[in-house]
Amino acid sequence: MKKMMQFLTAVMLAPAMALAANMVTYTATSKVSQKDADKKAMEGAAMQISSSVKASMETVKTEDKNGNVQSTYSSKKTVESNVLLKGAKITVGPKKNGEYTSTVSVDLDQLSSAIIVDLQQMKKQAKSLDSLIRDCMLDRDYRRMTMNMSQLEKLTDAYSDRLNDLSYFQTVSQDMILESTLAELSDFLMESMQTVSIKTNLTDKALVVTVNDFAGPIEYFPITLTQDRKDLLTDKTNVDGKVVFPLKDVMKNKPSGEVVVHPDMNFKFVRQSALANKTVSYQSEKQGCKYNFSCLGEIAECGAVQKFLDDAGLNVSSEYGLPELDAVLTFSDKPNSAKTLYTSRGTIAIRYGSTEMVEQVQGVGKDPESAHIQAVKKLPATKILNTFATKGCTK
Repeated sequence: MKKMMQFLTAVMLAPAMALAANMVTYTATSKVSQKDADKKAMEGAAMQISSSVKASMETVKTEDKNGNVQSTYSSKKTVESNVLLKGAKITVGPKKNGEYTSTVSVDLDQLSSAIIVDLQQMKKQAKSLDSLIRDCMLDRDYRRMTMNMSQLEKLTDAYSDRLNDLSYFQTVSQDMILESTLAELSDFLMESMQTVSIKTNLTDKALVVTVNDFAGPIEYFPITLTQDRKDLLTDKTNVDGKVVFPLKDVMKNKPSGEVVVHPDMNFKFVRQSALANKTVSYQSEKQGCKYNFSCLGEIAECGAVQKFLDDAGLNVSSEYGLPELDAVLTFSDKPNSAKTLYTSRGTIAIRYGSTEMVEQVQGVGKDPESAHIQAVKKLPATKILNTFATKGCTK
């Protein structure tokens, strides 16, 4: 009789222990592969958890404007398999009759605890970012302010996603919701950035950019000069709110042309604040004569050199009777192992009368021709103009 009682007690305790552990187990088979069996087992466990959650939904009673009581049910989405990945244990079973077997076990209590730890860490990070942003506000450090705002936005979204994950396994209490100050901080940032003004002054030595806001000159404000959709120069303003770009650096790629002056910050905040860019045109004092251009090389590469010389300020054409400007191009190419990219090293010699300039260039492209054209773009434009710009056009 005593043994029978012990047996019955053990039988009654077994379900209770399984319930206390809060485990979900699902076994799946596949004739395709072990990976497919693992995937099906994971999806099955996810469905089983979702069914369990839906079964425990609570009735929510609401009262309409006429005083009528209505009963509705809270809704839950099906838990996604990727939510379980960190907490799931996959056990590969024996292969029988050509079928692969996989069992997925998930400890929901352990998984919930891990999510709660993540949420606590995120709350600390959000609080820290909030403090950093407020410090940046006092310093009027717009660059750091926008960087930290971007991080806080991503963190807030990540927290919301993680809280949603937790809702699959337990009721989410009010104190778990992140009290975000994102809207307040964003409003202050926009109001401040809308007072920012960028002014430019082109001298014979430099391009000077001055930045002010509601409180006066801004220090450490990042400014970038862009040319042909590529960043040319970047610097930060000094204590007087000024950044000085030497004209020789501005003219490095194009002796004559234009640059776009704009903040080097997250474009989202720049666009929302309607902070306008500035376009500055400049002209080299030296001008080249009109030349008859001849080129020894492939047609595409010679065309690239002619365009580059035009952009550099040398007026080149194929008009007979003009002073001769000659170019000789030689390239050596090396493909990668897959032959999807080519690295080309080139020697480009340009000659006008007794004046000759030889430059070594390198470019990368999907084929030799495109690599050669990229290499041509590496020629020093200002140096070329200074070498071949003359007052007279006689040899």
